[in-house]
Amino acid sequence: MKFRALWIAVLPALVLAVSVHAAGITPSLYADTAPNVYGSPNWTPWWNSTKADVANGTFVNMRSGAHPGTIYFEPEEEIVYSTGDLGRRLHWIYWVPGKTIAELQQCNFQVNWMVDWDGVDYVYDWTIYDVDEAILVGGIPTNGWIQPSSWVNYDKDGDSNPDGVIGTFGVAWWADDDLAEPKSTDGNPFNETDSADVAALAQMIRQYQTHATGYIRWNCGSGWQYQTLRLQVVPEPGTMLLWLSGLAAPAFALWRRRK
Repeated sequence: MKFRALWIAVLPALVLAVSVHAAGITPSLYADTAPNVYGSPNWTPWWNSTKADVANGTFVNMRSGAHPGTIYFEPEEEIVYSTGDLGRRLHWIYWVPGKTIAELQQCNFQVNWMVDWDGVDYVYDWTIYDVDEAILVGGIPTNGWIQPSSWVNYDKDGDSNPDGVIGTFGVAWWADDDLAEPKSTDGNPFNETDSADVAALAQMIRQYQTHATGYIRWNCGSGWQYQTLRLQVVPEPGTMLLWLSGLAAPAFALWRRRK
């Protein structure tokens, strides 16, 4: 079997969060499920509202999903497709108050994401334009990092002076027509994707994936500093207790991914 995934970048209990400050950099990192940036008319309203609330400190993690105020997400909240409403994807949002993009570039500010599948962690490799197994040191990937290109100098109070830098990066699985019956009828595997295909992919995610993690890092001359936010897949109700206790084993094989 194969699977396809889309990636965008320019990337309480059970949450892994590390917050550190260096050279006056005091970032915040949040997460949500968002409309598909590639074509959804709902993307711009979501992003405008998110920027304002993050910068004002009123944003709530996963507020657009089934479990607002938590770090849990349903598989359907990280699946995109080429039909209908185009689906949703996970997004991490970072806010660095009091800084400009130029200043963050001097500190080599970078972003990254990591997902697990069948017990293996993966990041996006920008040298091969495909996912690759994560190389971890102390639980942090050393590969897959990239400078953002979706960040902006953000003016939150309307005085024409930027109050900080805000940006987003995200990841999603891509559903196609051949995941469930009826399969593609015209040789194009994407133009007939329906709810059955999405449900089939969601079921696979529940079996094979447990988390999705967003990272930011910067180095202003005194070594790398990191901030991390891990999200957890909500599994099938029958396996919730095993999953929470760490006893549910990852399942089966990884579908190959492509951009």
